Amino acid sequence: MDDAGLGIVTNVPGFGGTQVLAECLKITRSVHPISLHEEVAYSIAHGASLLGQRSATLVKAHGFAKAANAVIDSLSAGTTAGFVVMIFDDKLGEHSDSIFDVTALLRGLGMPYRVLQPRHAYLDVLDAFRRSEELRLPIVLVVDADDLDQAAEYSPVRKRAPSPSYERDVSQHVVCPQLAQYQHRVLETKMSEQDWRLIKKPTLPRIPDDLPEAFQPTARSYVPLFEVFRKLRGRIVTGDTGISMLFAFPPYDCIDVGTYMGGSVPLAIGAYMAGYHDVWALTGDFSFAAAGHLGLVEATNRGIPLKVLVFADGKAAATGGQPLQDRVLDCVLRGYEPYVRRISNPQDRAEVEAILKEATHTREMRIVLADYRER
Repeated sequence: MDDAGLGIVTNVPGFGGTQVLAECLKITRSVHPISLHEEVAYSIAHGASLLGQRSATLVKAHGFAKAANAVIDSLSAGTTAGFVVMIFDDKLGEHSDSIFDVTALLRGLGMPYRVLQPRHAYLDVLDAFRRSEELRLPIVLVVDADDLDQAAEYSPVRKRAPSPSYERDVSQHVVCPQLAQYQHRVLETKMSEQDWRLIKKPTLPRIPDDLPEAFQPTARSYVPLFEVFRKLRGRIVTGDTGISMLFAFPPYDCIDVGTYMGGSVPLAIGAYMAGYHDVWALTGDFSFAAAGHLGLVEATNRGIPLKVLVFADGKAAATGGQPLQDRVLDCVLRGYEPYVRRISNPQDRAEVEAILKEATHTREMRIVLADYRER
C-alpha cells in the first residue's frame, strides 16, 4: 500500500484487517488509529479520497454490510483520489457471528469489486488504486481470510503517478434528491467505462426560491446564519442529508461534499486528515442524534479539533417534521459540553458571527448549536 501512495488507512478491529494493518504499519512505520464503527471508518476514507488523498479501509464482511448506507452514497458522490476497500471474507464463520455471501451483497449494491489472488496481491492492490482513479469510484478487493498466511513474491514498483487533485463540483460530490438522476446517469456511465464527463450537468437550483414549497420556510429561516457563515467557512465544508445541505447551491455555495444522514462528521474528519484543517461539518439535529455523533467519538479518539454546526429544529424537517425530543439531543451533547457553544437566536447576525468566529479560531473541538426550536 505504501508503493500505491496510500496516505490514510482506516480499520475497525476484526480478523484479517487487523493483521494486514499491523503489517502495513511495520513497513511504513506510521500510525493509523483504529476506528470504532465501520460506517464512520468508511466515510473517513471516502472523505479523504474526495479531497485528493489516496485512502483505504480494511473491514470484515459483516462490517462492510454495516457501512452499506455510506457505500451507496459513495457510488453517487464518486471519488477523486484512489479509494480501495479490502473486505476480509470469513467464509467458514470461524471468526464471525454468522456466514453470509459478501459477493452477493456487492453485486446487489452495484459495487465494482474483484477477488484478490494471494499470489498477485501486490499487483492487485496497485491495480485497484489505478482502477479507482480511472473510474472515480471506490473499488473493493475481497480477501479470503483463510489465505492470509499464504506467501507472495513481488517486485516493488516505485514509480507512481501523483493522485488527482480536488476540484469543487457539487453536482458530483453532494448527494441529494435534486441531483440524484444526474448522479445515477454518471454512475451508470462510469460502470460501462464510457466518458461520464460528456453528460450535461444539471442547472443548480437557487436557494431558497427553487426548493420545494414544503422546504422553503425552514430554508428561509436559515438564510441569516448562512449569510454570515459563508464569510467564515474556511476551505472545506461537509454536509449530510437534510435542508441545510441544500445551501451547497448558489448563491450561498456553503457546502462542498455531502452524503448520507450523519455523514458530514466523518467526511470532515477525512478532509482534516487529508490536510484541510479549516473544515466544518454541517448537520441537522435529527441527523446528528441518529448517526453524526458516532463521528464525534472518532474525532475524540484521534484528537481532531473538529468544528460542527448543528441546526436544531427539534424535528426531522426534510422528512415531514417528525419530532426529536430535546432530551435526546441533550443526552448526546452532554459528554461534549465543554466544547458546545449555543446560538440562542440564529436570526441575530451579530450573535451568529461572534460564536462562529470563536469556533473558527480556537484549536479545540467546537459543536455550535443553532437553536431554531419553538419554545
